[in-house]
Amino acid sequence: MGVDGLRIHWSRLAEESLDRLLRYIEAENPEAAKRLWRRVIDAVGHAAEFPEMAPCVSELGRTYREILTARPFRVVYQVEGDVLRVVTVLRQEQDFDPERFL
Repeated sequence: MGVDGLRIHWSRLAEESLDRLLRYIEAENPEAAKRLWRRVIDAVGHAAEFPEMAPCVSELGRTYREILTARPFRVVYQVEGDVLRVVTVLRQEQDFDPERFL
């Protein structure tokens, strides 16, 4: 990890999930969707700088971590070498099904 932190890679599932969630919000409130998008991007950037600060995903053990500061979303990621891989984004109230991305 360098001064700028880990490189960030978004899985297709994570990109599609975030896009779907934001489009839903954007239909009612475009400004809120923009703010949420910025919150998620900032939170992922912070996680890339401090990847071990986020809690582990209880359903998956120590391999995966989740960003909870991007409310109302849960951003699940895994560190692989010098890459922070965002694996999924979901609403906090959604049922968490690890089989969706494993």
